[in-house]
Amino acid sequence: MSNKKQRNREIWALESEKNRPLNELHSEIFPEEYDFYYDSHVDAKDRKRGINPMNEQYQLKVNRRRFALGVEPYGGTVGIDNTEGLISSYEYCSRQLQKTEKL
Repeated sequence: MSNKKQRNREIWALESEKNRPLNELHSEIFPEEYDFYYDSHVDAKDRKRGINPMNEQYQLKVNRRRFALGVEPYGGTVGIDNTEGLISSYEYCSRQLQKTEKL
């Protein structure tokens, strides 16, 4: 392996380790953002067309929970009329980690 490739792998490993707490918290609080991993072939095609394969009740439940946290809706705005002032899910997790670091 060339020195450049080795160095790139080392940089990638360092970045991955640095972001691990953020990624773990994100997947714990916002599992809906990882639902696509379990999509069937048909679901994956629907998502590519902009169709959310999750049923509307699930979308409503998820978006209400996210809205209560001040986070943007995921996979459409089902149940949410105004998204002004909402933050991304990663921003939410980043702020939560900053709070715990200050303690």
